[in-house]
Amino acid sequence: MKTAKASIENVDVSYKDLVEIARYIKYKSVDQAESILKKVILGEMFIPYRTYNRKLGHRKGGVKGRYPKKGAKVMLKLLKSCMANARQLGMNVDKLKIINIAANKSRIYYRIQPKGKPYRHRYVLARAEIILGENDEKQE
Repeated sequence: MKTAKASIENVDVSYKDLVEIARYIKYKSVDQAESILKKVILGEMFIPYRTYNRKLGHRKGGVKGRYPKKGAKVMLKLLKSCMANARQLGMNVDKLKIINIAANKSRIYYRIQPKGKPYRHRYVLARAEIILGENDEKQE
């Protein structure tokens, strides 16, 4: 199986949103994932939250979810970058599938809390990576 990879580091997006987006689009084809992310950016579709869902409103179908537009924009950019890498390696873009996707917390910068309060504010960055795979003709 041929693979192509792309990753992004130290991006200013909620890592919790990235984790839920990654969980939702894993093992989907590139066309499906791209259409899902575009719908989320437009606010037409929600991402179901399974882990980080305390005090979260229900959506249609009784599932808790949100519309993480900023995270969807980052994931769409990363997916397009990975597709370009696959095209550069000579892979067929129509047969690509997301075989692995991950999102994690990257760095934490402590800032001074505004208005003279004695606490520190945490500025959290995230990272994400996508690996696309193309099935061999023998496996199909």
